Amino acid sequence: MKNIADLYESGSQASQKGHFRNLVLIARNDGQVLESESALLKNIANKLSLTNEQIKEIFKNPEDYPFIPPVSKEERMERFIRLVKMAMIDGSISDGEEFLVKKLGLSLGFEQDEVNSYMDRIVARIKAGPSTKEIMDSLEA
Repeated sequence: MKNIADLYESGSQASQKGHFRNLVLIARNDGQVLESESALLKNIANKLSLTNEQIKEIFKNPEDYPFIPPVSKEERMERFIRLVKMAMIDGSISDGEEFLVKKLGLSLGFEQDEVNSYMDRIVARIKAGPSTKEIMDSLEA
């Protein structure tokens, strides 16, 4: 249930909650949330300035949080990288996770060929171990 503060949150806050919701959906895609997925979710929630209460509510009712893509391409790319990282956290991407990540990539405003190309390149870079910033820089090159 939403409280009065939720009614007056900024577009940015709503977008961040929607992004976190997408990460939760990917983590739950196979029916369980692994410790590694939970740790990544906590790290990202901290970066998004989400409270423990907000995190619990999003986990409990993800359908209550709409997906609102950011305007800037840089933010959209950063979110797409996070989605791929969440799907890859256990070392591989299941078919269900791949489908969901690609669907969300399209929702972020990328074209189908961009989603496929970016995903392949991001997966390769994640396996090499660089940071999100380094991955973003390599995609722009």
